[in-house]
Amino acid sequence: MLASVTWYVPRIIDAQAERAVASAGAVVFRGPRAVGKTESALRLAASELRLDSADPRAALARTQPGSALDGATPRLLDEWQVAPELWNEVRHAVDDRRASGQFIMTGSAWPDDDRLLHSGAGRFRQVTVRTMSLAETGESTSAVSLAGLFEGDLRMAESATDFRGVVQRLVRGGWPGWLDADEPAAIARATSYVTDIAEHDFVTVAGPRRDPRRLVAFLRALAGLTAQPASYAAITRRMNEKFTNIGAAAVPELHDLAQRLYLVEDQPAWSPSLRSRTALLQTPSRHLADPSLAAALLSAGTDRLLSEPPTLGFIFESQVVHDLRVYAQAADSRGVFHYRDAKARDEIDAVVEASDGRWLAVEVKLGPAQVHAAAANLLRVTAKVSRPPSACVVVTPSGVAHRRPDGVMVVPLTVLGP
Repeated sequence: MLASVTWYVPRIIDAQAERAVASAGAVVFRGPRAVGKTESALRLAASELRLDSADPRAALARTQPGSALDGATPRLLDEWQVAPELWNEVRHAVDDRRASGQFIMTGSAWPDDDRLLHSGAGRFRQVTVRTMSLAETGESTSAVSLAGLFEGDLRMAESATDFRGVVQRLVRGGWPGWLDADEPAAIARATSYVTDIAEHDFVTVAGPRRDPRRLVAFLRALAGLTAQPASYAAITRRMNEKFTNIGAAAVPELHDLAQRLYLVEDQPAWSPSLRSRTALLQTPSRHLADPSLAAALLSAGTDRLLSEPPTLGFIFESQVVHDLRVYAQAADSRGVFHYRDAKARDEIDAVVEASDGRWLAVEVKLGPAQVHAAAANLLRVTAKVSRPPSACVVVTPSGVAHRRPDGVMVVPLTVLGP
């Protein structure tokens, strides 16, 4: 391990990363800038080369990618997308060496698709790194385990963070380098983060002729549609409220580019086997990389969000989905989905599906007054699914975790962990 990470704050993905390095020739840490990919990778690396630095070796590697491979293994190749040809060089080296733990690659963007860029199947393991969950930043006690909920295991546990504290956390975000920032500084950093990526990274991925303002307008529109199954047409309409002349073809392309920068992470629709033949809505729910980006793009601090419960509800739901993804990834689950029928009569905010097909049905609510209706909805909708869920769960910001008489579990996000 390199000495520069002695201050490292442990992450939930650490165990997955260690398994990946032990079992694959190359491991790719992917995720947006400033989420801690490099620090997580440095824990496991024996040598490093930062491709986006002014180091002469990095400059050489950008023109002669093969020169980057020499060094003690695991060798960290940081921001590999700066030299896209490096992907195939690593692939060939893994084939030749026939050993695990040769390379760790981190990337804050996926370069333009190239037919010469081999998929890396069988040689590369992908590890997604997100911003920190509430369990990682200390706002959650982790007294209730997501893995335990699949077994029906729920212990009574009370939040140590109150409702206002949760809203402040939504605004501040889970960025490892910003944990000590006050609210004005956090909002300023999130705003600057979006601007910097639009003006620098976006141009690198999309080409110098692309207008960075369009990416910002796209992200701002998405912030207003957070945690909603918004079609491209809906996003286009929202963009044209502030930025005119956005054509129908522009939004899918902007969405693709934002995904390649890891700024958005859609929540796919879930398709269970139903007794009925009701058509399902397949549009994904939209989420930014961290709910704090949505708050900053909407110019919404804690007090503003508290005064607008509907907006707060969507941003809180996005935080719940974010944290469920972090905890589900630790258990190698299939992922976190949403369920809605085409007429929006039956819907579930989040479905967490395990690798063996078991699933949790999750509704997200801001306060105890909404819990009863949420529980009734979960029981009604899940009764139509041929495979019953392992548990029905209502997630709230704070309070006491408990099991209702109808069997539905109420779990504050501030006690939930992996």
